[in-house]
Amino acid sequence: MVIIKSFLPFRIGLSSSAIYLKLSIGGFVVLVNGKEYHYVPLDATSIHVNRETGEVVNKDAIFVFQHGKEEKHISMYELLFQSDFLIHLQGFIKPYFSKKATSLWDNDELDILIDQLELANIKRSIDKALDERDEETFHSLLKML
Repeated sequence: MVIIKSFLPFRIGLSSSAIYLKLSIGGFVVLVNGKEYHYVPLDATSIHVNRETGEVVNKDAIFVFQHGKEEKHISMYELLFQSDFLIHLQGFIKPYFSKKATSLWDNDELDILIDQLELANIKRSIDKALDERDEETFHSLLKML
């Protein structure tokens, strides 16, 4: 599972139809199975977002992350399923949306993000209950899924 530790684009560029977030070394850090991986510009170097719809355009982009000599290749498509990434991304691109797109993002996408975060919290609580061998809490949390 990929967890976003930090996400700080190097530069934000604009055109009439898109927002471009340029990435740099050290500005994007993920945790994969407890190991910290830092972004390196070996493949994709930016994220392209449609300014009207808020949709990521370059979903086929592959980002490379390094931990020592070990490399992880993570697709934009995979990152888009991480609520942490979506929250970070929204924080940077929201000021550049057209007025029309802002209202769409706030209503629909935010509800989806909140649902994903609530589910992730329940799963983490289940893991904690398992670690502590707390059967009562475990069973009550399973009912919430």
